[in-house]
Amino acid sequence: MALSFTKCFSGFAVIALLVLVTELHAQNSTWNTSAVTKKTEGAKHKVKDYKKHLENWGTDTSYNRAFLIGGKLNSDGWSGCMDFIKRKNYKINKFWQISFSEIKHEKQTKQQGTNSTYPQLGNATPYVFGKINNLYTFQVGFGKEKLLLPAVLDGNLSVSYRYSGGLSLAMLKPYYLKLIYIDNGGASAHLEQYTYNQSDSAYFLNPNSILGASKWTTGLGNIDYVPGVYFETSIAIIPGKNKYFIQVVTLGINGACYAKQLPVLIDQVALPWQVSLFASFAIGERWK
Repeated sequence: MALSFTKCFSGFAVIALLVLVTELHAQNSTWNTSAVTKKTEGAKHKVKDYKKHLENWGTDTSYNRAFLIGGKLNSDGWSGCMDFIKRKNYKINKFWQISFSEIKHEKQTKQQGTNSTYPQLGNATPYVFGKINNLYTFQVGFGKEKLLLPAVLDGNLSVSYRYSGGLSLAMLKPYYLKLIYIDNGGASAHLEQYTYNQSDSAYFLNPNSILGASKWTTGLGNIDYVPGVYFETSIAIIPGKNKYFIQVVTLGINGACYAKQLPVLIDQVALPWQVSLFASFAIGERWK
């Protein structure tokens, strides 16, 4: 009887142990599933936060508009420029630009005039030998700016790609020289101011007859205007968070095509187009 009771008790103990192990395993599975679910949800949140962080990484959301004014050092001269920028979204800006440039031919060089025989005519001044015209351009256009590399931390620099195009107006201002004309067989002399003329170029192309360049204002009433179009592309380096007096450094290329040739030097081929590399610096202000 005692042996039967012992066997029954042992059987119940084994069954109870099996039930307990099964229950613990079920609870452990539930806990593991819950933990995995929490980890998965946490990972999803981290991915979403990371994507949001990338979308706003280093972008300045404190402004919708900006105005810039600056200058360019071109491979063929200089420019003064103004940009008005309007934000479209955190990656894209639209902008309107105006620029005025002086274009110098790569072959032109200044030299000093001479006047040792007739000091009464005044001091000799520098001039560009063989120059026909001063060339200036006025450009008005529209463009877009796309964010390429946002700033990692506040105050760091961001990098954007810009492209623009529009109308370009070339202005050819005749280049005048002060020329020495000898009178009375060399006893005296007087000055006259002339621009280049093929039919009477002997004095204009004779260094001994040139006292120097005329004042810049000489010839303003005889400017020849030539219409055209232009295209510009560049990389802009911009501070991330500055609101006032922001500094923008731009590196790029500008090309323009005109309705006719633009003569600058006598002995050089006149072209109806112009291309230049440039580096610019601008300051300005941002606002809502």
